[in-house]
Amino acid sequence: MTIGQASEIPPLDGAADISRSKESQQGEVLADSKNWAGFALVFFGVLATAIAFIALWMDQLSLGLIAVVVAAVGIAGGTVLIALERRRRMTVMTEPDEPTAWRSLGPPRY
Repeated sequence: MTIGQASEIPPLDGAADISRSKESQQGEVLADSKNWAGFALVFFGVLATAIAFIALWMDQLSLGLIAVVVAAVGIAGGTVLIALERRRRMTVMTEPDEPTAWRSLGPPRY
């Protein structure tokens, strides 16, 4: 490129995409990672439930009792985490970004 001439468009074959922003756009992320903690707890709770059934079937009462407690905590905790994240998302989606111009911020003044 020389001084005084029009700038040249860079080649797009193999070049980095410079026309997009660096932030992730809507629908660009394949998996939402905010619920993963809750789903992991539910998964380990279900796994502990299976271990509890097997332990109780084999007359291992202490291991079965521990697995039942872990299963209850995992399933309940994971469900609560998922519900809280869903509730937070719903409140974020319903709140307006900016107050509308016609909405008053206090009692009317005469």
